Amino acid sequence: MAEKLTSVSLWIIEDNPDYRRELTDLLELVDTIECTGSFASYDEVRELFDELELPEIILLDLNLPGTNGLQAISELRRLSPASQVIVITVADHRKTVFDALRAGAAGYLLKSEPFDGIVQHIHEVVSGGIPLSSAVTPFVLDSLKIMPASKTEKNLSDRESEILEMLADGASRGEIASCLSIATTTVDYHLRSVYSKLGVHSTSGAVGKAFRLGLLK
Repeated sequence: MAEKLTSVSLWIIEDNPDYRRELTDLLELVDTIECTGSFASYDEVRELFDELELPEIILLDLNLPGTNGLQAISELRRLSPASQVIVITVADHRKTVFDALRAGAAGYLLKSEPFDGIVQHIHEVVSGGIPLSSAVTPFVLDSLKIMPASKTEKNLSDRESEILEMLADGASRGEIASCLSIATTTVDYHLRSVYSKLGVHSTSGAVGKAFRLGLLK
């Protein structure tokens, strides 16, 4: 029996009125998400901060008028540490992704993400993961290649490290299997071992663990 998803409260901070309205309308149709605030800028939020009930999740654009998204993330993490900030933007540059994650973002999504994917990612962050759009995941996975083995609970084998590096370069499971002349089931076996050694259950979990261990720069 599938685990029942818990309802979460959410704000949207987005300066594009059409996208903000569309996203708000769609999220209001999801039983497990309660959209309690929709704002055109972080400055608008700041003016009302003391009067508002803070949400569990904040979807935040980076290119905002006035206080920019990166500044907003840092301030929100300080003023409302229990709220998880998920960036939703068109910016897909490596530096921007890492600047947002360093500032305290709990995830990084592109606006091209399908709506169903956005909903899934919202619940993913509630479960402790770091939701990432597939186009930016390789940037973060690439940093896993520099993990000091001594900082993980158990060292990764050469093959496990090799597969992780290939994933970081954007290779699919099938491409990895073909390149290494092994079956995709063998690739899956090694990935399960990687997740087990890091104490996680998914790529997002591995990324989250790496951040908690200070392994990403």
